[in-house]
Amino acid sequence: MTVRFGVLLNAQRGPAQSESDALARTVNLARRAEDLEVDDLWVVEHHLAADVVSPSSLAMAAFLLGRTRRIRVGTAVTILPLHSPVHVAEQAALLDHLSDGRFSLGVGRGQPGMEYEVIGAGRHYWDRGFPAALDRTIAAFSGDTTAATDLYAFPPAQTVPRPATPGGPPIHVAVNSSASLPTAASRGLPMLMYFDKSTQAKADLVEEHAHIAAANGFPRFGYDHAFSVYAQVTDTPEHARELMLARAESIVARGSVPVDRAPDDRRRGAGSADTGAARAAAIADRLLQWHPVGEPDACAARLFAGIEGSGCTRVLCHVELTRDAQTCLDNLERLATEVFPLVRAELARHAVRSASRLG
Repeated sequence: MTVRFGVLLNAQRGPAQSESDALARTVNLARRAEDLEVDDLWVVEHHLAADVVSPSSLAMAAFLLGRTRRIRVGTAVTILPLHSPVHVAEQAALLDHLSDGRFSLGVGRGQPGMEYEVIGAGRHYWDRGFPAALDRTIAAFSGDTTAATDLYAFPPAQTVPRPATPGGPPIHVAVNSSASLPTAASRGLPMLMYFDKSTQAKADLVEEHAHIAAANGFPRFGYDHAFSVYAQVTDTPEHARELMLARAESIVARGSVPVDRAPDDRRRGAGSADTGAARAAAIADRLLQWHPVGEPDACAARLFAGIEGSGCTRVLCHVELTRDAQTCLDNLERLATEVFPLVRAELARHAVRSASRLG
């Protein structure tokens, strides 16, 4: 299998940083990633978030495509139900042309937050609008704009331009659970999975995807499934744990979904003073099992295990754990020169061993 290593750019402000600081770091990381021959860039879309300066993944992708010449740029993700699917298709087709086929469209529905009231047309589009929006986007790539549902009602019209890539630019669908999996699998589209899933959880979703895809007349295998990871090269295991503990504390403070099977607070009692600290410590321990955060050899081993164990072929590396501009650039360089080559070499050796066993 051909594995591609990418960088996920979050455009997130650090302490005492301005919006311009965050955007400058994003652009500098993108240009450095191309210089280092990283395969892909992925950009985010977050609305009404005080610390994230990327409200349009398509605009960010367009800018970075214009600033680069070789690297592929994708959205992770475009929040499809917030936008007109026909307009998304038009913009994606335009980027496909202007970039000579270097654009990928990652789509999802995001969180059911205020953006669906302030920017979108209501929470019901989050509840049930995503599959229909995805279908209308795909149809618009071939020039079909018609729709007649309670959510989307469009007359026939001509879309311009049509994509340069036959069928349109590659699409990845954000999948967070078995509930959202059929949206991707029943359409024969690859998944994009996020930070919270262990290697086994990703492998389970890949297997379930194969069954659903086959049941809908699509191939079982051959999909470029993707997953995101925190990626930070450190000089000591202690620094790695410090970084992951800080990330885990942020997860607990936000009330985010626990990372896989973190301890159940109810077993400790609602009033336990150490509940938050215990949860953060448990989440940090789990994150360190499969995220490439640590010394180069440890990062490479975890990254290889995640790729080989899950069956995915696209990796999105979050390289901005510290949010310090120079530290992020240094981290990217170490990943590209010290970690990715080790993983590629081990993948090649594994492929040879597998071929010899089959032969």
